[in-house]
Amino acid sequence: MNYNLNKSNNKTISAGSMLAAGKKMWPYLRTERNNIILAAVAILTNSGLALLSPYLIGQAIDKYVLTKQFDGVLRYGGILLVVYLIAFAANYAQTRIMGGVGQRTLFNLRKAIFEKLQELPQAFFIQNKAGDLISRINNDTDKLNQFFSQSLMQFMGNFFIIVGAGILVIIIN
Repeated sequence: MNYNLNKSNNKTISAGSMLAAGKKMWPYLRTERNNIILAAVAILTNSGLALLSPYLIGQAIDKYVLTKQFDGVLRYGGILLVVYLIAFAANYAQTRIMGGVGQRTLFNLRKAIFEKLQELPQAFFIQNKAGDLISRINNDTDKLNQFFSQSLMQFMGNFFIIVGAGILVIIIN
């Protein structure tokens, strides 16, 4: 049997293969469902507040700056401060939660990889260098950790901001 991991594989990534990879990752994420939902709520809160602050600034300018009523400007400034503090807390929460999800998922994945390596025949280790295996395992699992702790949150946050901005523009005008 050929156990060589270094052979060139020039396959293009399709949506089906990404879906299959997502299905394979699901058992490692199943225990983190509540944390992922909590992080999604924090992302929605942060995105909603990011959309609310320009609207509040526009309202303050239209109602109070143009008419030179500075008490209203101070009131809106206080409201904006509270909005920014809540957004900061939501951003911190989503970062902490998804960082923990990524670390726990990474631990479980590395444990499963180690158990799989224990089951492989000696011929596998003869054909593949130990340094190549370690490098590949570390790089691949680190990419997954970055995806869960950073990329996924940024994608979801930006998606919600784009959709929310479109809805807000339609409502305002």
